[in-house]
Amino acid sequence: MSGRLVKWTTELGEYDIQYEPRTAIKSQALVDFLAEIMHQENEDPWKVYVDGSSSKDGSGVGVVLISPAGEEVKLAVRLDFRASNNEAEYEAVLAGFRAARNVGATRVLVFSDSQFVAQQMKGMYDVKDEKLIEYAQDVDRVREKFTEITFEHIPRKENEKADTLAKMAGTMGNWKTRDVVFQVELTPHTSSPAVEQEEGDWRTDIIGYLKEGKLPDNPREARKLKTKCSRYVMIGEVLYRTSFAGLLLRCLSYQEANYVLREVHEVLLAGYCWPSLLHDAQELVMSYDSCQRHARLHHRSTAMMKAITAACPFDQWGMDIVGPFPIAPAQKKFLLVAVEYFLK
Repeated sequence: MSGRLVKWTTELGEYDIQYEPRTAIKSQALVDFLAEIMHQENEDPWKVYVDGSSSKDGSGVGVVLISPAGEEVKLAVRLDFRASNNEAEYEAVLAGFRAARNVGATRVLVFSDSQFVAQQMKGMYDVKDEKLIEYAQDVDRVREKFTEITFEHIPRKENEKADTLAKMAGTMGNWKTRDVVFQVELTPHTSSPAVEQEEGDWRTDIIGYLKEGKLPDNPREARKLKTKCSRYVMIGEVLYRTSFAGLLLRCLSYQEANYVLREVHEVLLAGYCWPSLLHDAQELVMSYDSCQRHARLHHRSTAMMKAITAACPFDQWGMDIVGPFPIAPAQKKFLLVAVEYFLK
C-alpha cells in the first residue's frame, strides 16, 4: 500500500493540488436544513417547458426545467421508435415529469405549445385514439406523485429552447454543448415502463440495495453486493453504472438488451451491401465530440524511446545503519539497510 501511495504521490506531484480538512457540521445548519425540508411543500413551483418533434428523420423530445432560483436543466431524448406528433408530445410531458421527480420537485408548472395536449391535461378535450388513451392514463398515474401540477398553453415562440432540443434529438444533430443531458428511449413509455423488472433480472439485487438497503443473509454475499453497488446509482426509477470516464451508462434488462441486439441484427440483414461497415462505424465514432472528450487516452510515446541508466525516472535509494547487534564473527555488529523508495 505504501509503495502505491508513493507512486501516485510522485505522479500527481506535477499538479497544484491542495487538500483541506472537512469542517464540522454545526448544529444550527442541521436545524436550518430540517426547517427547509419541513416547509418544502410551500416552495415556489418548478417551471417545465416540454416539446415533442416528429419528422421523417426521427422523433425527439426536449425538456427545460427551471428551478425557483432560476437554474436551468436541459434534457433531450431521442425516441428510437415510430411516434406521431401527439405521441411525441405525450412523451415530452412524461419525460418532463420524470425529470422533475429526479430533481425533487413537488410543485410544477408545465408549459407546452401543443393545444391538444394542454387542453386534454386540463380535461377540456377528450382522447379517442387507443394509443393516446394509454399515454393519458400514464400521465394521470404520474400526476398523483406531485403535490400540485398546472398546465399552460404557450405560443411556439415562447418555447424555442425545448423545441430546439426536440429537433436536435430527433435528427441526431451534432451535439457540441455539454450542458444538455441526452438520453435514448428504445420503446414507447406505455409499453415498457422503467420500473418493470422481469423474472431473473440481474438488476434486482442492486436496485433492492440502493432503494431499500436489502442485503443477502450470507455475510460474504452481502459484502460482495456492497462492493458491487458502489459503481451504481439510481436516478429516479432508472439504474445507471458509472464508467471509468465518469459517464452514466444505463443498465438494460435481458429483454431490453435482446431488443437492442435484434435491432442491430435487422439493420445488417436489411439487404444492403455495406462492405466497409466496421470502417465507417469507426470513422463515425471518431467524429463525435463526446467520444473525443471521454475516449481513453493513448499513452504511446510520439518519439522513439531512449534507454536510461536508472530503472525508473523516479528511482531513489535511501540507506540507514541499524545496530549495534551482538558481535558476530569477524567482529560485525552493525547492519547497513538500503531501500528503493519507488518500488520498495
